[in-house]
Amino acid sequence: MRGWRTLIVNALIALLPIVAEALRLLEGIDWTWYLEPRDALWAMLIVGLLNIFLRRITTTRIGGGE
Repeated sequence: MRGWRTLIVNALIALLPIVAEALRLLEGIDWTWYLEPRDALWAMLIVGLLNIFLRRITTTRIGGGE
C-alpha cells in the first residue's frame, strides 16, 4: 500500500463534492414507488452477500487478467 494511501485519500476528498451533489439530486425521488423499505433491506443484503461470494471465487488480483 505504500504510496497508494495518499492517492486514495485525495481521490476520496475529490469525490466528496460529486457524491454530495448526487445525494442532493436523489433525495427528490420518491423511492417507495420502486422499492418498499423492507424490500430495500433485503436487496442490500443480497447485493452484499453476492459481492462476498464473487470475491471468494475470484483467484486473480483486482484488475488482473487471465
